[in-house]
Amino acid sequence: MIETTNSTLIQSGKKLSLKFGFLGLGMGGTSIAATCADIKTNIQNNNFPYTALLINSNEIDLAKVQPVNKNTAKMLIGTGKGAGRDILIGESIYKADADKILEKAKMQFKNVDYVWLVAGLGGGTGTGAVILAIQTLLKAGFDGKFGMILTLPRLKEGKTVLDNAIQRLQKINKFMDGLGPVLLVDNEKLFKEFSESKPNSLVSEYLDFSNKYVAEALHELNTVTASYLPTSEYHFDSSEFEKLIKTPGLLHFARFTEKAAAIDASQDLSYAQRLEILINEGVLSSGYDLNKAKRLAVSVLTDSAVAKRLFTFEFTRTMEGLVNKVSPTALEKPIATYQSNEIKGSNVSFYAVFAGLPLPTDRVTQMVVEFNKLQELEDQERNEDIDLFAGFKSGTVNTSESKKSLDGLFGDDLDENVNEKEVTDFKKHLFD
Repeated sequence: MIETTNSTLIQSGKKLSLKFGFLGLGMGGTSIAATCADIKTNIQNNNFPYTALLINSNEIDLAKVQPVNKNTAKMLIGTGKGAGRDILIGESIYKADADKILEKAKMQFKNVDYVWLVAGLGGGTGTGAVILAIQTLLKAGFDGKFGMILTLPRLKEGKTVLDNAIQRLQKINKFMDGLGPVLLVDNEKLFKEFSESKPNSLVSEYLDFSNKYVAEALHELNTVTASYLPTSEYHFDSSEFEKLIKTPGLLHFARFTEKAAAIDASQDLSYAQRLEILINEGVLSSGYDLNKAKRLAVSVLTDSAVAKRLFTFEFTRTMEGLVNKVSPTALEKPIATYQSNEIKGSNVSFYAVFAGLPLPTDRVTQMVVEFNKLQELEDQERNEDIDLFAGFKSGTVNTSESKKSLDGLFGDDLDENVNEKEVTDFKKHLFD
């Protein structure tokens, strides 16, 4: 489900729960990381509160990413020719420059509380380097203070891309409990929904949408918990937000903004139904078993006048009923309501975040099935290949036949007195 963003809220937040840094790998990872760091706010003397380090082995792809934020740094590794969708090459290129990358990361993220490692799964550099990049962040002092934003490829991108993505996803899943949260960006889902809702749009617009959605959603969650006045005893504060995004497992969120005039807490429950649909269908990815969420939080923000009308006991009961329906066993599930006089337009913004989820089974299975199908087709074609030389039998040509053939080639003009050395020399240069 394609949702628009809330630019007013992005700019109005005065405080941050955490100072984010973004380590982008490969073409997809650097693009998302740069967009996240380009978030601009009205925070005095800190219009660009985030920073990014963009790493790629392809010089042209790295040059295409043009950050607005002057705090963002780029780093080219290897020869600049890329990894050619080969994860072993991508890994070896990163490994060769690992010490330089570590020093650069320490410098770039010295004033950062939490780093998001961003990579597209499927290519050579990002996919190949992602495991070593985790090691870099651990050495840089971010053990327990980093998460991952990983993109899943489309099914039509081919067997090699799917193979690369599945390999790395399998390894990350194996060690998930020792890592931070993983936010999945499913290109199959986003591309399908964007092309259906906006069929005349350019592919670049789709990429711009998905990148901005990640960037703005993370930023809004980071500011809502620190910038606005809670209206009840249930407050989802900065420390709880930090705990949530340090929970191992998949991170899933939904958000939307509605006109306050369209919401009546006592009579119309459409806002709760819409939020439930968004939670289940997802925006960036979907297919999660929400029953297995370890933690969740719902935050609702509006202006002071609307807050007095909307945030009633009935509203709270409705929200509590929703979260208990979708994730009954979550350890923590606060419902937090906020108000602000700085928000214009009398809008109501809803945010729901779920942490500690397992990988979406159906989506991973879909990738594996598609890979296996392509592998079987490849094997079948290989077995059906026709041997063009199946009927050929090699024989040894004797000297007399050789001379006869040569005599026939040169005809009667061949001088009988030509010696053997001259004939041999001529044959050597026959196909020069």
